[in-house]
Amino acid sequence: MLAVFDLDGTLLDGDSTGLWLWGRVKRSPLRALAVLAVAPFAAPLVMIPRTRRLGASILLWIATAGLSERALRESCARFGDTFRAGDSALAWRAGGLAALEAHLKAGDRVVVVTAAPAILAQALIGPLGHPIEVLGTSLKHRGGGWVADVHCRNQRKCQALAEAGHGARWAYAYTDSLDDLPLLRGAEKPVIVKGGEKAARRLFRAGLANGRAAAW
Repeated sequence: MLAVFDLDGTLLDGDSTGLWLWGRVKRSPLRALAVLAVAPFAAPLVMIPRTRRLGASILLWIATAGLSERALRESCARFGDTFRAGDSALAWRAGGLAALEAHLKAGDRVVVVTAAPAILAQALIGPLGHPIEVLGTSLKHRGGGWVADVHCRNQRKCQALAEAGHGARWAYAYTDSLDDLPLLRGAEKPVIVKGGEKAARRLFRAGLANGRAAAW
């Protein structure tokens, strides 16, 4: 069976992309000034799903201007090393990691599909040492920096799974956000990982009668 997991807020307790970018920005006064200058414009764009790719790309470009592809990968790898060493504000969600490992132990195929850059997600997931496929946002080089190419969110997550050979249906889907509603609707057993009555009501309103809420 195929088990599909979101990353940020589901397996991780925070925003991996935001923390990686902030780590780069705060080490450079010039980058920090640039972010402060564009924040009134870029921040609202990030908050709106339809314009999130544009807003994120502006901040991503500022944080990565001047990086070659090799340097970009090295930056993501260093972030992964810091996370693995426990020196990051980011941490695994115990419930999420337990669910992932249970699927692996049962012999299920596991795919992590995320709006985070694929190279960043791989730097976090790869060191777990399990056969986990990672799908995420692709990046492209523009004007000396990096921006989002194909933003892997909402329906695009389902497209990414189909393009990777996983079809249009899967056994399980785990996410913390109804922005992933297409992903949940493609699952036989959809799980939203914010427990309690509020999560149950969200599942009911989304028409996921076979869904359940997990308190991770």
